[in-house]
Amino acid sequence: MGLCQRASKCLKKNNPEFCKRIFFRGPLIKSKMHKYSIYPKFALCSIKPENAMNSEKVSIIIPVYNVEKYLAECLNSAISQDHGNIEIIAINDGSTDASLSILEEFQAKHDNMIVRSIRNQGLSVARNTGLEIATGDYILFLDSDDFIEKHTASTCLKHFRQHQTDIVFFSPNVFFDGVSEDVGRKFKSESITDLQNESCPAHLFFTKSINLKKYQVSACLYIYKKNKLGNIKFHPKTLYEDCLFTTRLLLENNNVKVTCIPDKLYNRRVRPESIMTQKKQEKHVLGYLIVAEELLKLKLTKEKSETGKALNHFIQVMLSNASTTYRIVYNHKLSHHIRKRLIILYSKTRPTLRTLKNIAPYIFPELLEIINLLKAFTVNKSTGGSKF
Repeated sequence: MGLCQRASKCLKKNNPEFCKRIFFRGPLIKSKMHKYSIYPKFALCSIKPENAMNSEKVSIIIPVYNVEKYLAECLNSAISQDHGNIEIIAINDGSTDASLSILEEFQAKHDNMIVRSIRNQGLSVARNTGLEIATGDYILFLDSDDFIEKHTASTCLKHFRQHQTDIVFFSPNVFFDGVSEDVGRKFKSESITDLQNESCPAHLFFTKSINLKKYQVSACLYIYKKNKLGNIKFHPKTLYEDCLFTTRLLLENNNVKVTCIPDKLYNRRVRPESIMTQKKQEKHVLGYLIVAEELLKLKLTKEKSETGKALNHFIQVMLSNASTTYRIVYNHKLSHHIRKRLIILYSKTRPTLRTLKNIAPYIFPELLEIINLLKAFTVNKSTGGSKF
C-alpha cells in the first residue's frame, strides 16, 4: 500500500470530517482495499477550495465599556458565526457596570473567546490592544452595543477568495433604540449602490466614495486582511479615530484592493448614550482638528491626483465641522487660538475661492454679520423701504 493510501486510510479512521474535505489527484488504479487508491508516484493531496476558507481565522475585536444592557446580544452574534474559525477578543475598557461579569461568563463557556481588561483609556486604545492580541488572518471590529449577522464572516470570506481582495466593505442596517427617527436620521447610512459588487484599488474606492458623498469611515463596516494593516493604529487622542484610521488604510498603501458588496451585515444601534449622539464639547472640535492635521501629511504624496482632490475635500469637511461645532459649543465667535489653527490648516488644503467664500463667515463671524446686513439692505431696497 502506497504512502498516500495509508495516509488516507488513517485520516478516514481517525478524522472522518477532515477526510471528507480531502481529495487526491493522480491516475486512479483499481483496488478493492481502498476507494482512494491512486498511483503513489503522482499523488497530490489538497483541501477543496470551497472548504479552504474554513481554515482561515477571523478575529472579531470588541471594545467594551458600560454596555451591560446590550453586551449579550453583541457577543452572541459573534459566537454564532457560521464560519468555523472565529477568534473573539473583548477588551473591557474600565467598565463600572456588569459588563466584565458578562464577559467572564461568556468566556467560561467558549474556548475561542479572549477577555482583557485595561483602565479606561478610550475606544482607540481598546481596539489597538485587541489588534496586538489578534492571531487571525482577518480583522473585524464590532462595537459592543451593536451586533452582526450570522453569515457576516463567511460572506466576506467568500468575496475575499472570489475577488482576490484585501478589504471587503459592506453596508450597515441602522436602527434606533430610544432615539426618534427625526433625531437619528442624520446617523442613517446609505449603501454605496454605485460601487456595489465592484473591486478596485483602495485609493479609487476612497475617491469615488467622496465624489458620491457616501464615504463611510466606520471601521466596523470593513473587514481587513491583517497583513495589510501594517503599522496603522487608531489615534488615541481624537474622538474621530475612524476618520483617520480608515482614510490612512485606504491611501497609505498603493497595493490594497477593496471590494464593495451590497449585503447589510452590520446592525448599528443609535441610542441616547452612544458616542454618536452625545452633546458636542470642545473635545469634538479638537478631534476634527487632529484628523485634519494628520491627513494633511498624506495629502502631499497625492495632491496632483484625483485622490488628492478628494482628500482635500474631506479635510475641508473636517475643518468645517470643527468651526461649526465650536460655535455650537460656545455659541459665540471662535477663540483666537482655534481661529488661527483653522486658518493655517485651511491654507494647506489650497482651497478654491468658492470654498473660501463658504467657510470664511464661520472663521470670521464678523463677515457673517456684514453679509446678513447687506442681504437685509438689498431685500429692503427692492421692496421700497429703508432700514439705514
